[in-house]
Amino acid sequence: MTAQSGDHTRTVREQFRIQSAQFEQQVGGIGNRAIGPWILENLPLSGAESVLDVATGTGLMARDLAPHVRHVTGIDVTPEMLQQARDQSAAAGLSNVTFDDGNAAALPYADDYFDLVISRIAVHHFADPVVELSEMRRVCKPGGKVVIVDITASDDPTQADAHNQLERLRDPSHTTALPLSGLTALAQRSNLAVVHTSEADAIRDLDEWMDLTATPQDVREYITTAFETDAAGGASTGMRAHRVDGRFKFVHHWAVLVCDTGKSGG
Repeated sequence: MTAQSGDHTRTVREQFRIQSAQFEQQVGGIGNRAIGPWILENLPLSGAESVLDVATGTGLMARDLAPHVRHVTGIDVTPEMLQQARDQSAAAGLSNVTFDDGNAAALPYADDYFDLVISRIAVHHFADPVVELSEMRRVCKPGGKVVIVDITASDDPTQADAHNQLERLRDPSHTTALPLSGLTALAQRSNLAVVHTSEADAIRDLDEWMDLTATPQDVREYITTAFETDAAGGASTGMRAHRVDGRFKFVHHWAVLVCDTGKSGG
């Protein structure tokens, strides 16, 4: 691990330590409630798979998958998130989910080990996503699938820049949200072939979104002003800012990319 990636890992751990207590309520809340079933609809599952959930966080994806596969392993770098994952899985009575402490940039598993490897809403936190996606491909069996699930940015570079600036101000562990075309290119650079895509919107509440990361007051005011401007028809945030009953809402646009590994022997 380089000094740069080590610094970024520390930033990720600190940010998600802050978010761990509210993460389940926020990311699994009303605005995102339909996301889990939508992801599952796009996965090629037989029921016999051994699955790796990379950057599992509190295990939302792992728990959604558990009833539909043989076993799920979740891995994450943030101890507080992993504790939430273990607690939530135990509370749900799941016996086919385990969680490991580890870094997605150096997965502690043998080559060709899992039938399906997935990462949900994490690519935009990776310092160099080709590293993590290449690791995901490495541990996936021939004939298996690597699945990228992430929020996306606009195809318009100006809107994408505005979106990513606001995301980074709110959460310094955010690196870059890419448009679907950018995620496809990223997969290709990681020797993955995209065979299926799907897109969906999730509406988020601005104040709740900033509460999750304990956004400092001066930053909150800056972001809120940007949303006010967008909602009034001015410079776009790239997140379709609007008001509902006096509260600012915005759209996170999600994408699922199901990829072949291109490995022989499957």
